[in-house]
Parts: sequence; C-alpha cells; structure tokens
Amino acid sequence: MKKEKKKILVVDDDAGMVKVLEKWLHVAGREVIGALSGETGLERAEKEVPDLILLDLMLPGIGGVEVARRLKANSVTKDIPVIFITMCIGVENDKGDEKIEVDGQIYRAFAKPLHNKKLLSEIRKTINRRENS
Repeated sequence: MKKEKKKILVVDDDAGMVKVLEKWLHVAGREVIGALSGETGLERAEKEVPDLILLDLMLPGIGGVEVARRLKANSVTKDIPVIFITMCIGVENDKGDEKIEVDGQIYRAFAKPLHNKKLLSEIRKTINRRENS
C-alpha cells in the first residue's frame, strides 16, 4: 500500500518563495498547497486540513499573527502545527531555534532566505510529533 503524502500549506505573499518551497517539499515527498494571502491561507487550511502550515509573518491584509490566532480559534484547524517563515529575524541571527509567541502559544520560526535542511528537519519532526500524539 502506497504511503499517503503529507500535505503542507505554504502561506506567503511572495509567489517565488511559494515555488521554491514547493520544489523543496516535493523532493522531500510532501504535497504542497500554496496561498498568497492570509485570507486564502485560512480558506485553504479549513478546506484541505493540511498536516502542517508554513506561514509568513508579514502578509498584506490579515498578517501571519492574526492568521495563527484564527487557525487556533477554528475547531477544524486548531490542531494543525504552524511554523513561521519570516524576513523579520534576519538570516545572520537565525540560530535554528527561533520562536514567536502569539497569545501564549509558542511557534517555531525560520528566517528567509530559508535554510532548507533545518526547515525540512523541523517539518519532519513536527509532523511525526503530531502523528504520535
């Protein structure tokens, strides 16, 4: 029996970043759903119920922090793990253990441009933790 690919929703207003992540994640055996705004990301998260969401912090309209709040408030999406991706940290300051706190919830965060090995490792660990809980 063929193992089902894990779905990852990438929410980023930079279409180029979504394409890069799609390529990386497809090579890693993941199915990717893209969204170019917070609004679209919320809609796709509820419809597709991905295994993980990569969420840009800085989005036009509904920003990443508000998207994370709405995901946690929605009974359909509240248990989907979120990892932030952002230019706010700065690659030179990204030690691989950055965190962002939203309403008492702690999220992992990675600086853009992304270090694909660290990010892919964190994606794998997060999905595995979710499956085993």
